[in-house]
Amino acid sequence: MAIFNKIFGKSEKQSSEDQIKELGFEISTCSETCDDCTAKFPKSLSFEENDKLWHSTKPYGLHLNVSTGRTDWPHDATGKSNTLSHAVASWASKHGDTPIGTIKVTCSSFASDEMYSDEDYITEQTGDVLVLPYFLWIKGLKITDVDKILSKLVYILSTSEHDKLQVSDIQSQIPQVIPDVNKAYILLCSHRTRDKRCGITAPIMKREMEMYLRELDLYRDMCDTSPGGVNVGFINHIGGHKYAANVIIYLKQSGKNIWLALCKPNNVRPIIDECILHGGKVWPDKVRLVQKFDPIEW
Repeated sequence: MAIFNKIFGKSEKQSSEDQIKELGFEISTCSETCDDCTAKFPKSLSFEENDKLWHSTKPYGLHLNVSTGRTDWPHDATGKSNTLSHAVASWASKHGDTPIGTIKVTCSSFASDEMYSDEDYITEQTGDVLVLPYFLWIKGLKITDVDKILSKLVYILSTSEHDKLQVSDIQSQIPQVIPDVNKAYILLCSHRTRDKRCGITAPIMKREMEMYLRELDLYRDMCDTSPGGVNVGFINHIGGHKYAANVIIYLKQSGKNIWLALCKPNNVRPIIDECILHGGKVWPDKVRLVQKFDPIEW
């Protein structure tokens, strides 16, 4: 079964709420703010609070997150030649549209022990790539193998019936692939070099999210591989700094992808409650994009 990627395509005369519902997402009836939350962004920051968020970014089919262990990057995060992130981004730009959709490439703050002990990891000749919305890791990906392995992975994902596909089927052709055990990922743009608003807002949002996730016993990081948790990470520029904080959510069980914007610390608990714990419920005034992919069962 080809990936089920419902995207835009309805008349602008329809309300954003109606379009979101038609894409298979419920509208939350709970408040998007938490009255008891006291954390705030600095008053010196300003955002485009009056812009229309819906349709303010384009859909995509594959999101490749290259682990760097950093929270900020050069202006062009993948622009440094002879690095894994550059090789992955170059591969994506050459391949453009794939049968499973366009490709988004970002650097992430995710790290592994090898980044501090393995020379090839330290020099970014080798690294790990998180493949979303498929909840897969490609471990130990070498620059020289990027084209071969990523092209093979896209071929497998685009030609397989996803309800029958097993990780072992992928591993038989790409041994470096392992399944991710988390139930959800939350990604925050922290690219301060591009816009200080992201560098300031993302750490505040991450701290508030992780505090609440700990209360729920759902907090996970790269050292905790207990199944069924939620991992919050930083990524580089994704567009729309003026809409900080941008929050991108991937849900494994439902296959839902939610992109929220203009999020603040008092939105954190409702986001986790409604978007993650209650199966992807959203508030239309906060949504830039919603997509529904095939659920992942591994």
